[in-house]
Amino acid sequence: MPSLRMHYQHHVGVTVIMLAGEIDLATTPQLQDFISEVRQTPADHLVFDMTEVTFVDSSGLRVLLDSFTFAQQHGGAVHLTALRGSPARLIEITKVGEHLRLHTSTEIALAAISAMPDLPAPTRDTSSVSGTRSS
Repeated sequence: MPSLRMHYQHHVGVTVIMLAGEIDLATTPQLQDFISEVRQTPADHLVFDMTEVTFVDSSGLRVLLDSFTFAQQHGGAVHLTALRGSPARLIEITKVGEHLRLHTSTEIALAAISAMPDLPAPTRDTSSVSGTRSS
């Protein structure tokens, strides 16, 4: 059975979500719930660290696009980092990368966010605790 491991870190104005495994029809409900639970504010930038994601299907793509729409409506953005293999190919052929911000690493995404006007540098929010969930 496919599984998806999810971990998060809060930074000021940013929620980083590290994913590992497969994002598909079986795991997207848990991912949607996880995003809703860990996002600090509707205006948060969401950074999805895709380093250990091995597969994304159309339902996973829908979750990313729904996150993009929600973030955009509230002044945030969605960033994908460290795409490789079939997930990178899916983002390329569907042209979703034209809407989401793509970065080679989470550190580069955080630096890009901190360079945006009117945003404080994303520093780790030490009052928040990181967390993990597996589906």
